[in-house]
Amino acid sequence: MTYKHFYGSIILRIAIIILLSAAGTYLFFERQFLIYSIVILVLLIGAVINIIRYFNGLNRWIASFLLGIENDDTTLKTPAKTNNKAIDDVYSGIERLNQLFRQIKVDISTQEQYFRSVIDQSATGLFSVNSKGRIININPAAIKLTGLNEYRHINSLDVIDKKLPGYILETSKNNKREGTIFENSSGQKLLFKLSEIQTSTEKIKLVAVSDITKELDHREIDSWIKLARTLSHEIMNNITPITTLSKVISGYFITNNKTINTQDVDSTTIANTVKGLKVIEERGLGLINFVENYRKFTKLPEPHYKEVNLASLIESNLIAASAYPEFETITIQKSIPENISCSTDEKLLSQVILNLLKNAVEVLIIEKTLNPQIGIRLIKNDSSVKIDITNNGPQIPPEIREQIFVPFFTTKENGSGIGLSLSKQIILQMGGDIMLSSGKDQQTTFSIVLNCEHLPQQK
Repeated sequence: MTYKHFYGSIILRIAIIILLSAAGTYLFFERQFLIYSIVILVLLIGAVINIIRYFNGLNRWIASFLLGIENDDTTLKTPAKTNNKAIDDVYSGIERLNQLFRQIKVDISTQEQYFRSVIDQSATGLFSVNSKGRIININPAAIKLTGLNEYRHINSLDVIDKKLPGYILETSKNNKREGTIFENSSGQKLLFKLSEIQTSTEKIKLVAVSDITKELDHREIDSWIKLARTLSHEIMNNITPITTLSKVISGYFITNNKTINTQDVDSTTIANTVKGLKVIEERGLGLINFVENYRKFTKLPEPHYKEVNLASLIESNLIAASAYPEFETITIQKSIPENISCSTDEKLLSQVILNLLKNAVEVLIIEKTLNPQIGIRLIKNDSSVKIDITNNGPQIPPEIREQIFVPFFTTKENGSGIGLSLSKQIILQMGGDIMLSSGKDQQTTFSIVLNCEHLPQQK
C-alpha cells in the first residue's frame, strides 16, 4: 500500500503514547511508584516531541525552501530518502520546483548580461537617477559625454550647465518630457531626453543623452547654403536689370567704340535713357533696402526682461493690427486667460506677435478666404507659455514649409522675406522658439513658446 509506512509510523507513535500514558497513570495512582511514574512521564514527553517533529519536519523544510526563494537562494538540497512515499513525493516535487527556479534565475541573469552588454555598447548615453538624485546605473557612453560615474549625485552635472541638474530633477506631470540641448565645456551640444517610471518604492528618472553636434553643424551648414542661395537670388534680381540697362543705355551714346555727337541725340533716346535710369534707381534702392534688412537681421537688440501681462500685450497688438486694410472683415476668436505673466522683452515680443498677425491678415485678404478667421490662444504650462496664432487661409505647401524661416525667403511679390526669420531669431534669443503646424483642421498655426523661468539674465 502506498502510504502503509506513513500510516504504520503514525499508528506506532500514537500507540506508544497511549501505552505510556496508561502505564504512567497506573503506576502513579494505583501503585504509588513515583520514580517509575516520572521515568514514564519523561518517555511520554519524548514520544510526543518525536511525533511533533515527525509531522513538522516537512513543514520546516518547505519554510526553508520558501525563505531561500525569497532571498534569491536556490541552493537548498532536498533531504535523503525517508522511506515514506508521501513525504518523498512532496520532496521530489519541491526539488523539481527548485530546479525550475534555478533555471529561471540563470535565464534572467543571462538576459541581464545581454541587455547590459547592449546598453554598454550603445552610442547613446543612458543613466538612471533615483529620488535622491543619485546615479544608480550608467553606461560608458554617458560617462564619456557627461563625466558622471555611478553613485555620484546629479548636482555634479552643473559643470555642463547650472540649469541641467534642476531640469533633470524637476517633477513632470507627464512621464515623458521634450528633449533639451545643453553644451558642455568641450563644445559638444548634448541632447537630454527624460522619462520616468514608478517602481514599488520610488520614482526613477531615465535619462538619454546624445551628442548632436555634428547633426546641428550639418543643419547650420544647410541653413547657410539656403541663405547663400537666397542672397544670391535676391542680389541677382537687382543687379541683372542694372547691368543690362547700363549696357543698353551705353549703346545709345557709343557707336564703334566712339561717343556720338550731342546733335545725334534725339528725344526718343533721351526718353529711353530716363526710363532706364529710373529702373536702375529703383533696383539700386531695392538693393539698399535688402542690405538694410540684412543688417537688421544680423544686429538684433539685446532683450530687456521684465514681468509682462501677456493678455494685455496681446490685446494691445490686436488693436495695432486693426489698422491693416480690411482687418474688420476678419473674425477674431480669442482664448486668452487673464493674469498670465511672463518674464520677457515686451517690445520684441510685440514685434513678433504683430508680424504674425500681419501675415495672417495678408494671406486671408489676398487669397479671398471665405469667412476669414484668426484665432489667438494663450496657454500656460509648468514653466512656459505658448501663444498660438491660427488662420483658416490656404495651407502652406510642404516644400515651402521647410524654408519659411530661412532669411529672405518669400512667396510675396513685394515681400522682403525678413519677417518670419527675424521673428524666429528674436524668440530664440529670448530662450523660446516659433513652430509652424499646417494641415490640421485645415488651419495654419504659428506657435510662440517662451520659457518664463529659465531666461538669461538682463545685462
